Amino acid sequence: MKRKTKNIIATLLLCLSVSSIGGMMFYIYTKNHPKKQGGTPPSIAQKMPSNNTLQGMEQNGSQSQPKQMKTSQSLAIYYYLAMGMESFVAVGSVFYLIVSKGSKRKVSEAMKTWQTKAMGISLLAVVTGGFTFSEAYIANHYLIQAKSMQAPGNGSSQNGMPSGQAPSSKSSSTTKASGKTTVTGTKTITGSQTSSKRDQNAILVKKGATATIKNATVKKTGASSNTEASDFSGVNAAILAQNGSANITNTTIATSARGANAVFATGSKAKIYMSHSTIKTTGSDSSRGLDATYGGTIIGKNLTISTTGGSCATLATDRGEGTVKVTSSKLTTKGAGSPLIYSTGNISATKTTGTAYGAQIVVVEGKNQATVNNATLSASGKGNRDRIDQAGVMLYQSMSGDAKSGVATFTANNSNLSILKSSAYYKSAPMFFVTNTEAVINLNNTKLNFGSGTLLSVKGTSAWGTSGQNGGHVTLNAKKQTLTGNITADSISTVSIKLMNSTYKGAIDTKNKAKKVTLTLDKSSKITLTGDTYVTFLKDADTTYSNINFNGYKLYVNGKAIN
Repeated sequence: MKRKTKNIIATLLLCLSVSSIGGMMFYIYTKNHPKKQGGTPPSIAQKMPSNNTLQGMEQNGSQSQPKQMKTSQSLAIYYYLAMGMESFVAVGSVFYLIVSKGSKRKVSEAMKTWQTKAMGISLLAVVTGGFTFSEAYIANHYLIQAKSMQAPGNGSSQNGMPSGQAPSSKSSSTTKASGKTTVTGTKTITGSQTSSKRDQNAILVKKGATATIKNATVKKTGASSNTEASDFSGVNAAILAQNGSANITNTTIATSARGANAVFATGSKAKIYMSHSTIKTTGSDSSRGLDATYGGTIIGKNLTISTTGGSCATLATDRGEGTVKVTSSKLTTKGAGSPLIYSTGNISATKTTGTAYGAQIVVVEGKNQATVNNATLSASGKGNRDRIDQAGVMLYQSMSGDAKSGVATFTANNSNLSILKSSAYYKSAPMFFVTNTEAVINLNNTKLNFGSGTLLSVKGTSAWGTSGQNGGHVTLNAKKQTLTGNITADSISTVSIKLMNSTYKGAIDTKNKAKKVTLTLDKSSKITLTGDTYVTFLKDADTTYSNINFNGYKLYVNGKAIN
């Protein structure tokens, strides 16, 4: 081949590779900056923050557990491979032209010894790697748009990750809701209702309007471009009531996109009543079943709700609190950080069954509550922060701004709560876990099934709050209960156990670490020790302690054994 031809080929390869690099950069930019309506979702993989970044932050939804933060995104692996190939061709072309002196000599003539060959190959590899790194850096830091993301986590999240914003009466999001079908007065909706545009609701009920949705099939595809907007304001949900009312019966709702909640009520005048209907969400994350924010209310009966993604609780509330109540329903979640219930408001489930295969049964965040009545609920007990938050039921404060600080309350009446025996966390997850908050756990004639041997764990962690000040402070009220398992607390945590017509078999603070432990027994309650137990205060209505079976172990009160 003639020298001129070789030079032309090398130059063409160089130009083509440089053009390809420019084209790819432009493609990445346009894919990540879609139009507000109907744009194509970014074809890049989300890059979640490291564990160090997450310290002091929450797990939304999951969801959710489980809260927002601004994060960058990272290119999918095939972009890096393409960049590497482009860089190799460009650098190789320049290398050839330089070493061959414009094809005046063969490359083999310039690299006769193994030392020169090794040096040449090393130089080619280093320069190619440098160019690839530079391309990736520019794309990741300057072309990819920062987004509000949610950890799949929780739970977020638990339900996700925190934004650090204080609760307010209005969402900070600038993305506005729009509907494929918008109700501004009174309207009855039947048949098929579908939305495939991003940030669009299939049905949007505006302030003061009333929608009757019956015998309908509602489908939502198209991902949310702003997770805060979808989490806090219901943008991109299948059905959204913005201070409006909706009555939903005999309807099937399906969503299959990130940030596509099924039924969403936002605003203190938003009311949704739903019955004899089915919900299924299959989005990768932040696609909950029923979700209420800023004082919205959802009441459901005879519902079947299932979710598969991360931070996708079946029943959820978020920023600004809300109320969700369901009766005679079936709940299922499969994703990480997707408990059956994630409450930053007031959520109750009555005569309801459910299983969370990748999270806790219930998570309560901050000054909020969750109640289960005559319910049978189970979960894997998997946490959203590896081993930190494994539990059947978790009460905590994330400090994300999505829930005001105060007393987190969980109540179970005449129910059955279980950690699945088939779960990898059956033998490690405590039934109840409390951290970085004040909490009250009310149990009334409720059966508990778990295999860890730990009924209640109360402690500070590296994930939430200020170290040394982020313990838990919990009161456990038990009525007509049969309780088993140890109760543990660290040096910055307090526990108060009140037994009323109940029995307890276990050991309390066996390592004598807790800041304070109070044990209160009425005359109808009995305890059996399975290890040395330390309490700060003992309040026993039976002053003879005949209701205490020491079982060969010591019970220490304020450092002194009473037996």
